[in-house]
Amino acid sequence: MPKQSYIWNLNNPNRPEKTLDPTSPLCCLQFNFKNADVICGGAYNGSLQFFDMRKGSSSGVIKPIETTLLEKSHHDPIYDVYWLATSKAGTQAVSVSTDGRLLWWDQRNLAAGPTDELLMYESNPVPGQANPKVIGCTSLEYNSEASPMKYLVGCENGGMMQANRRKDKIEINMRYGFEDGKHHGPVYALQRNPFQLKYFLSVGDWSAKIWSEELRQPIMQTRYHHSYLTDGCWSPQRCGLFYLTRMDGFLDVWDFFYRQNEVAYSVKVSDAVLTSINVQN
Repeated sequence: MPKQSYIWNLNNPNRPEKTLDPTSPLCCLQFNFKNADVICGGAYNGSLQFFDMRKGSSSGVIKPIETTLLEKSHHDPIYDVYWLATSKAGTQAVSVSTDGRLLWWDQRNLAAGPTDELLMYESNPVPGQANPKVIGCTSLEYNSEASPMKYLVGCENGGMMQANRRKDKIEINMRYGFEDGKHHGPVYALQRNPFQLKYFLSVGDWSAKIWSEELRQPIMQTRYHHSYLTDGCWSPQRCGLFYLTRMDGFLDVWDFFYRQNEVAYSVKVSDAVLTSINVQN
């Protein structure tokens, strides 16, 4: 597996601007919202790795400036990471992994390990009984505008959970799709609607679903596509419109204000698999 990740300039699409050289291949990356030169990456070996674009070799190769200790990190690959808006210094982050843990970190003291931890149980533990099964996490949605304390987590079993983090405790206060309506495989993408933050989109198996954080079942869903879906996101300009990427190289555009039972527009982008999408405002 190649280790390098790349930073690109859209004005020069033929070669990368910078090359990140981590100790283990990266599964996800996030720019710091306070300092755009700092990047946090979740690695295949379960560690979090931090990069500074101002610190690199003359050839543009950047090595990690800090890495979490392996014995205090995730036990599986990290599939999503977010910087937290609750930190004024912009040094705190949260990560999820298929080891079933949500871990909170502070870049100023990585040697101490995570500052908080939450195990994603299939149901609420009952005192005096064996704890229920832990479920692996494959995606994460954190939006400080909805609430700086709420975390939406997509699971390997096709369901989703909402966790609340307060000063005194962290708990799972809602489980979505566990009774009815979950995906038939891992949830690969989660995103709140930028116009109505209590509604969110989930992508997994052959369909995308729209949920309200107040209800345990989906309120809307697309028909099943001919190919497996890999990612999806909302349009930042039209609240009923969202984009989906597929394994057969197609990009599908759905507009629920236009029609709800058919794709509004579909285009073949590549012969290769489309694995992710991100739309900037």
